[in-house]
Amino acid sequence: MPMELGVSLTQHQQQRLLLLPRMLQAIEILQLSSRDLVALIDKELSENETLEVAASTAESAPSEPAAAVTEEPAWEDGEEWSPSARPISHDTRPDFVGQLSEHNVSLHAFLLTQLSLLELDDGLRQIVSFLIGSLDGNGHLMLEPDEIAAFFAQDAPVPEALAVLCSLEPCGVGQAGPRESMLAQIDVRDPDHDWLVEIVGHHLADLAANRLPKVSQAIGVSVDELKLLIAKLKGIEPCPGRAFATDEPSRVQPDVVVRREDGEWQIYVDDARVPPLAISEFYEALAADKGAPRRVRSYLREKLGSARELMEAIEQRRATLGRVARATIERQLAFLEKGPVAMAPLGMQEVADVVGVHLSTVSRATSDKFVQTDFGVFALRDLFDGGKAIGGSDGQGGESRAAVRDRIRRMVDGEDKVTPLSDEEIVRLLAQDGLDIARRTVAKYRKELGLASSWRRREH
Repeated sequence: MPMELGVSLTQHQQQRLLLLPRMLQAIEILQLSSRDLVALIDKELSENETLEVAASTAESAPSEPAAAVTEEPAWEDGEEWSPSARPISHDTRPDFVGQLSEHNVSLHAFLLTQLSLLELDDGLRQIVSFLIGSLDGNGHLMLEPDEIAAFFAQDAPVPEALAVLCSLEPCGVGQAGPRESMLAQIDVRDPDHDWLVEIVGHHLADLAANRLPKVSQAIGVSVDELKLLIAKLKGIEPCPGRAFATDEPSRVQPDVVVRREDGEWQIYVDDARVPPLAISEFYEALAADKGAPRRVRSYLREKLGSARELMEAIEQRRATLGRVARATIERQLAFLEKGPVAMAPLGMQEVADVVGVHLSTVSRATSDKFVQTDFGVFALRDLFDGGKAIGGSDGQGGESRAAVRDRIRRMVDGEDKVTPLSDEEIVRLLAQDGLDIARRTVAKYRKELGLASSWRRREH
């Protein structure tokens, strides 16, 4: 009996070990954004010849493999197998990653393209190229002139190279910092040129602190005239490379779409960007062909197993995301009707209990996922706020954090800009609506909304 128990335990442990890689892959794929999932699929398509895009979306995929199966090719016992011998050309497969990022040009690539169009000698071109590579993500030069000169010969045309760099688009690139980038963008032909240079050169800190009377007195203009100058400065970009940042996708694409149809809310998982996958019939038949070398069949069986596991994990991701999204959105129907002000208190554990999964599954399923509603595109996680209502009394009443933040935003939007609302005044207004919120909580939510303090919001 002990031996049987030991064997049983060993088999059970082995089964768990065999399942672990598949489970890990499913977990990893569940938490991927659509963009990252497409990148993973593109990588797998290039590395696993048994995996292909389903014929319905493949770009005129050749039917050669299916015909080749009937020919029963002869294999010599000593013949070597390599993926490069496969009859399908993966070069014909659509580049889904490229389709997503073809318009995402980096700052460095943009500048190098301009450089290639200039008629410069090789020495000067080399230095400018070096300078482009020394820019940070904001388009500012990270090296001092003497540091640059140390990389080249004493008579190297470093000043000329700096001038070439600063002449490139976007205007303001290649400067030492935000102030210098702003100064470089002020048009010398502007009748207000001298005032604008004076403000940027010496009074940015006062502007940031909303000390308009002090600045107007310092440069000798009225507050109203200063406001006109500030309006011009708002069109200047202190970080000219910021428009080229590629860490985040340029446009958020929803994973879930919610829309009303025939009077009812319908919830869809939008996976149109994810290419449907299929198993290659040619390689599936070849793996079962007893006339093929053993090593070939073994290799293909392993690849086929990996392909099927990937397809199962992607389908599991779609199903889990759909269940979690549906359970979440069904508890936020008031939000769909009235917007963020009607957001209900909701915690991930509540959704996990409804769906019948672990809390971590809900966390992964909502990670980096977005939902499209009539009020715009929201991160799916924004529909959760911890599950506790705030502002109530004796455990009764109250609203979600999202609803309270929306109230604060609307109060500030509608305030008198000459005498803006202080945090204490916002507390009193919330209390009139039956919400008991501490001043420090109001200040916290105001900062989360990106709203400055009342004295910084004051207009003169």
